[in-house]
Amino acid sequence: MKSAIEIRIKEYIEAQGLTNRRFAKDVGMGESTLYKKWREPQSFTEFELRRIANVLSISYEQASALCVEVKNRDSIQAEQQIETLNGFHRRSGVLLIAVILVFVLLSVVLHLLSEIRLDKDELRKLPEYQARYIGAGVDLAPSDLGQETAFHSSLYDYEFLDITVETLGEDISLTGKMRWTLKRNKQLTRLSEFSAQGKHLGDTAALVYTVKDPVDSDVWIGTAMMHMPRSGDSKGYWMTIHNDKDPAGTGPFAIGTIDLIRREIN
Repeated sequence: MKSAIEIRIKEYIEAQGLTNRRFAKDVGMGESTLYKKWREPQSFTEFELRRIANVLSISYEQASALCVEVKNRDSIQAEQQIETLNGFHRRSGVLLIAVILVFVLLSVVLHLLSEIRLDKDELRKLPEYQARYIGAGVDLAPSDLGQETAFHSSLYDYEFLDITVETLGEDISLTGKMRWTLKRNKQLTRLSEFSAQGKHLGDTAALVYTVKDPVDSDVWIGTAMMHMPRSGDSKGYWMTIHNDKDPAGTGPFAIGTIDLIRREIN
């Protein structure tokens, strides 16, 4: 018995002449993760399902319906053996990103300090931009960074919920909720307040963000560099220092990715 979403994906892969690995990459997932989830389609997150629906050129509602429909398709040939996935971040690329993020943080701080406050009449003349997003993020493990030991172990998975973005002139702000989950204990999950401020120039946003945990009153800050066009989705990289001690005993810095899917404002 196969889920309808699995059958639909395989039909698409065959019609387009793709491989399972290529399709997984197009929807931003690992091949083994995709294989596991299409066998248990209720485990797909909204973020993952929206990416799949976009690639299949169907609506999110249609994709959701396919996740609960089950069909018997004995004629479908057995799936290809899943190959071992290699780390997708090379050491040189990640280290370059870290340097860029540090430079971005310094640039944002210096720019904010030197900025002359506009009066109310001038502010009214500036263009305004608003958007809402959902998305996901992931810590990168030291193994993804080669021999570099200054980075923290991969401890958490992140989910961004109903993020509101506002741009006024060059100034940008993000507010919303972020749910983080401990990788080694999925039962340990928290819903935290997420906020960020920075500069939005063209399609690039440089941010300083804050995450507040209302349960433990824990707060941490970080920087992010985002490709954030006025239309479409957004993605980028972040860097922070975790308050939690690293069980692997490596360095304090944590680095990861952010992917945000744009949603219409009601």
